[in-house]
Amino acid sequence: MSFGLEASSIPLREESSLVFFFLFFFFFFFLVMESSDSQGKLNHMVETMEPNDVPAAEGATGQKDTSPVDMLRIKQQMSNQCFEMAVQLNAEKNKRSCSTSEAERDLPEYIGELERVKTLHFNSTLTLHRMQMWHAIGEKLNWSDSEADALKAISDRCMGLCSHIKHLQQESKKLQDEVTEIQKNRLEMKRLTHEKIKHMEESSKKEYPDMEKYKAALEKGQANLEKYKKMAIMTQNVLRGILLACKVNWLDDPKLRDIAMTLEEFPISE
Repeated sequence: MSFGLEASSIPLREESSLVFFFLFFFFFFFLVMESSDSQGKLNHMVETMEPNDVPAAEGATGQKDTSPVDMLRIKQQMSNQCFEMAVQLNAEKNKRSCSTSEAERDLPEYIGELERVKTLHFNSTLTLHRMQMWHAIGEKLNWSDSEADALKAISDRCMGLCSHIKHLQQESKKLQDEVTEIQKNRLEMKRLTHEKIKHMEESSKKEYPDMEKYKAALEKGQANLEKYKKMAIMTQNVLRGILLACKVNWLDDPKLRDIAMTLEEFPISE
């Protein structure tokens, strides 16, 4: 970050030097103009005070006629230089603003790279510490003392727990696979059920060309069935009345018993 500050301070110094140079030229131009005005006034006073000395006045006037042209030329050069300095100053400002915008645009990328390097360094340090710890534990296990025996017991217990955890994870994975398979079958059955229901609804809504004819035949058959059913009920009642009126023991006669048993199969009308 310090390099960026030093780099950004260079355009500021150039800008201050250009401003100082610009002000110095304006101040010099102002002094030259003031001196030219004062010299013109003196010449005018000399011309009014010495009217008889015509050659000398004409010579002085000839010299002073050339000086305004030079002054105008110097003024034009200074205006051109000031314009060039203004253009250069604006260019430096635009360059500095572009550099600032580019730095602001690239700042998230640099921050992300810095975070990545920090994370990599942390992970590497953590891995190194783990390796050092396991190396120290391995060296300690090679000893033959109470601490080494305790570490061996803890290590064996950890290995047993790890094996048990691995076995439980395998069983859990197996059960999860079974649950997933059952869910797939359930979804498949649900899909088939919806398809069957949809097919039944479409079949029920579908109109066949001979449906009206079959419906009329069915109504006619139901009417004939009701008619013959009433006739059978009436016949049954008549036969039952005859048997009761004759006071015949129909159980003794096999034919009458068959007829009576057959009559019992029909419902008795109210």
